[in-house]
Amino acid sequence: MNEINKTKNFYTLMCLAGFLIILLPVGIANFVFGYMLGDSPCTLCWGQREAMIFIGVMALFIVRYGMKGKYLAALLIMTAIGLYQSFAHFGNHAHRDLDQGFGLAVFGIHTYFWAEVVFWAVVLILGVIFAFAPRFKAFDEEIGEEKYRKFTKFSFAAVLISTIVVASNVFQAFVSTGVPPFVGQSDPVRFSLNPKYIIWSTDNWKGTWQSFSFLGKRDVKAPDYAFAPNAEKLGITFDNDSNNAPFAKIDESLEIDTQSKVDFAKPINTMDYIRGEYVVSSKWDVAFLDDNFAQKESFVLDPYFSATIDPIVGITPYQEDKFILMGSNKSFLRFKKNPNADEVLQYADFISGADKFEGQGEGLGRGRIDTVRAKFNHVASSASDGKYLYLATVPNNKDKKTFVISKISLKDRVLSGEFIPSANLKEGKTLGDLYITSMAYRDGKLYALSKNHNVIVVMDPIKEEVIKSVAYPSEITNARSLFFKDGKINILSYQDGENKLFILK
Repeated sequence: MNEINKTKNFYTLMCLAGFLIILLPVGIANFVFGYMLGDSPCTLCWGQREAMIFIGVMALFIVRYGMKGKYLAALLIMTAIGLYQSFAHFGNHAHRDLDQGFGLAVFGIHTYFWAEVVFWAVVLILGVIFAFAPRFKAFDEEIGEEKYRKFTKFSFAAVLISTIVVASNVFQAFVSTGVPPFVGQSDPVRFSLNPKYIIWSTDNWKGTWQSFSFLGKRDVKAPDYAFAPNAEKLGITFDNDSNNAPFAKIDESLEIDTQSKVDFAKPINTMDYIRGEYVVSSKWDVAFLDDNFAQKESFVLDPYFSATIDPIVGITPYQEDKFILMGSNKSFLRFKKNPNADEVLQYADFISGADKFEGQGEGLGRGRIDTVRAKFNHVASSASDGKYLYLATVPNNKDKKTFVISKISLKDRVLSGEFIPSANLKEGKTLGDLYITSMAYRDGKLYALSKNHNVIVVMDPIKEEVIKSVAYPSEITNARSLFFKDGKINILSYQDGENKLFILK
C-alpha cells in the first residue's frame, strides 16, 4: 500500500474514532439516559462528557484540517483531563458495598466507571491508529496546497450527526444547569422540562477556592510522636492543665507515687507490660525489657514491605504467644518471638532481628484496618480485651472535632463497630479536644490517656460512654503510654530529653 492510501485510511479511522466517541457514550448518555430515562448529569459527569466531546471534535479537526501537532496535543491533553475527572469521580464511589452507586448502571457498572473505560480506550485506539500511520511527510503530500481536506460522504455525515449530538447536550446542560454563574449540582434531580422541577444553583461554588490541595481530604499531617513532635503543623497547642479538658467536671485526681528513668537510646513512643516484661517502641524500633529495663531482645521493622506501616503507636498481646503491632495508619503486623527463627524467611518484615522474631507464618503477617468514621484520622493508641482490638483517633490539621473509637474483631481483623462515646462535656466542647496517645483495657473498661489537658478518660465500650474523667499531675508534660502493673497506673512520658516512668496513686 502506498503512503497516500495509508494516509487516507488513517483519516478514515480517525474520523470513525472521533465520531463514535461522540455518538456512543455522549449520544447515548444524552438521548437515552437523559431524555428517555431522566438521568441528569452531576457536575463531574458534565466535565467528563465535555472532555469526550472535545476529544471527538479534535479528531474531526484532524480529519478536516490535516494532521497537525496542536490538534494531537489538544486531544491528548483532553484525554488526560478526562482520565483525571473520571478517576476522581469513581474514586468517590469505588469503595461502596455491592450494587451501591450513583445514577444509572450499564451492565451492572455505573456510568462514572464507564467514563474511565472510554478515556483509556481513546489512549489505546489512538496508539493503534498511529501504529499503522504513514510517514509524517505523507500527511503534507496528501493535503497538498489546500488549506483543508475535502469532506467525504462519511466524514460529512459524521460531522453533521456530531453537531446535532453536541447541540442537544448544550440544550440539556442549559435546562438542567443554567448559565453562569449557575453551576452543575453534586446530586441533581431527574431531568425534566417542567420549569418547577428545574434547579439552577450556585451552591457548588461555595468553598471551591478557599483551600486547594492535590491530596484533598487526605492532606493530613503526621501525628505528634515522642520522637517527632508535630504540634505546629497539626495546629494544636498542647497544655497540661486538666481544668482545660472538655469535661464538665473532673471526677478524680491522681498523684505521683514514684518515678524512674528508663534507659533507652531513643524517645519511647509506646510502652506496655505484657507477659512479665516491658515492651517499648520508638518509630519502627521495638525492644523487650526486663524489670530493670535491661534490653532482652529487639528488632527493627521494615515498614515498607507489603502493607506499609506508619510509626508504631501500640503493641498489644494477641492469642497466647503473639503480638499485634499497630501503625498510626491502622496497618498492623502480627508477630511473635522465636529464638530459632528462619532469618531468610523473616527477612521480609525485619531490618534487624529476623533471627529472633517471626512475622511470616501461620497466624502471623500484615494487614490493614478499614474504618468508616475514622477514615481520615490517624490513630495514636491501641488496646485489646482479648476479643477485640480498640483504636482511638487523634485530631489533625483538617479535623479537630472528631473522636472515634474503632472496634476490630481479633478473629478476622475486620471492623466490628465504631462509636463516639457519650460524655458530659462543657458547652461547645467535643472529645476532639483530647489527644489520646495510649489506651489500656482493664476490668471491662478502656482507659484512654490524653497528652492534651492531662486527663485519663475511662470508657465503657459496651455502653459506649465515658464513665469517669481522671486528672493526672501537670508535672507529666508529654504522656505517651499508660499501662497497669501490680494494679497501679503507670505513665511513660518523654520529657526533658529522658524517658520517665511515673507510677501514680
